[in-house]
Amino acid sequence: MASYGWCQQAPQSAPKEEPLPPAAEPLPGPALGAYPLELLGLATPPRGGTTLTPSLAISEEYNDNIFLDNSNRHWDLITSFSPALVLTVNRPSYSLNVGYTFSGQLYAKEERFNNVFEHQGLIAFGSYRPTSTLRFEVSDRFSYDHNTNVVAQGFSTGRQESWSNSFTTGLLWNVTAQDTVGLALRSSVVRFLGQGGGFNSDTYEILTGYDHKFTGRLTAGFHYDFQYLDSQLDGVSTTHTPKVSFSYRLTPSLTANIVGGPAITQIHGETTLSPAGVASLVQDLRFGQASILYSRGVSVAGGFGGATDTQTISGVLAISTWVRGLILGISPSYIIADSLTSRQTAQIHVKTLTVDLKASYQLATAVSIFGGYSFFQQRTGSSSTTELQVDQNRVTFGVQFGYPFHFN
Repeated sequence: MASYGWCQQAPQSAPKEEPLPPAAEPLPGPALGAYPLELLGLATPPRGGTTLTPSLAISEEYNDNIFLDNSNRHWDLITSFSPALVLTVNRPSYSLNVGYTFSGQLYAKEERFNNVFEHQGLIAFGSYRPTSTLRFEVSDRFSYDHNTNVVAQGFSTGRQESWSNSFTTGLLWNVTAQDTVGLALRSSVVRFLGQGGGFNSDTYEILTGYDHKFTGRLTAGFHYDFQYLDSQLDGVSTTHTPKVSFSYRLTPSLTANIVGGPAITQIHGETTLSPAGVASLVQDLRFGQASILYSRGVSVAGGFGGATDTQTISGVLAISTWVRGLILGISPSYIIADSLTSRQTAQIHVKTLTVDLKASYQLATAVSIFGGYSFFQQRTGSSSTTELQVDQNRVTFGVQFGYPFHFN
């Protein structure tokens, strides 16, 4: 993909700068940390044709802070029953990957939280290539949960029913062998229901870019992004970000990417200027891929609401071809979000650290085992209007039964 990385859920993964793949090659999906454990199989390259896989997962989770609040800390054991449905289509001119799952959960201690639809997740991404030089792309990610850090971009406002949806569509046009033009539209919606401290937000973006391949290793270009952010707490802000991009293939398997420029934001009648961009290293491995990324830009800090200057340092190690049937992923991230101006309705200063480990192993055609560990830490500064300190550990293990039906 080109440097925009539209089908990726930045800042969870590093954009990868490379020539467009052959038409038959499926698109990469979101970063490994974005997949629910029940849909981890979507992270592996699909076989040709069409495959439909219904499944049922049974898992046990230990959660040492179910309220995501250190001042009200309680642990629980949670048993989940999770039906899932995965559809993969891989044709010479188009590909489609869709997975949906929901969980009915039983709490050992807090039985009042027992719910058939405690968690829902949907991941979809695909492409259509009508000609060798033109490609259309689409991706969607939906999450519903009572753990707000799962829904709200890595920030927590405590335990609250909430959902989010991020939809992206775009096109890439290879004007010549060296020149690529791109256009994308992206919308992100976050909603908090019932009682709790989260604030709703809507974000709409237009992403444009032009890249020129100067040599077999060096690609550079110009980009312009526009963002319209409507927060329940802070109202409307608009951000214009002109950027320049550079991508250099240091070795056949190691690529460095830099995209940056000023973010010009108008909020409450005031104009602010802040740096924005992404710097990343992407290493292709014999058994997967490793990447490290630093990003900075204007975004909403989850349920805290309002436009913030957000910095993220993240990494991904994805292993999918080391052992047949094994998928393993490690994805740490550190995020800092600060209010843009002192005139905003609420002041935000929040830091979060997340470490996700996920693994799945296929024992037989219809049986897989999976497990995961998630560590989440959040600290809000004394200058924050909302203060919420969180330390949470979650350990999950389970078994999944599912049979693939292939249609060629």
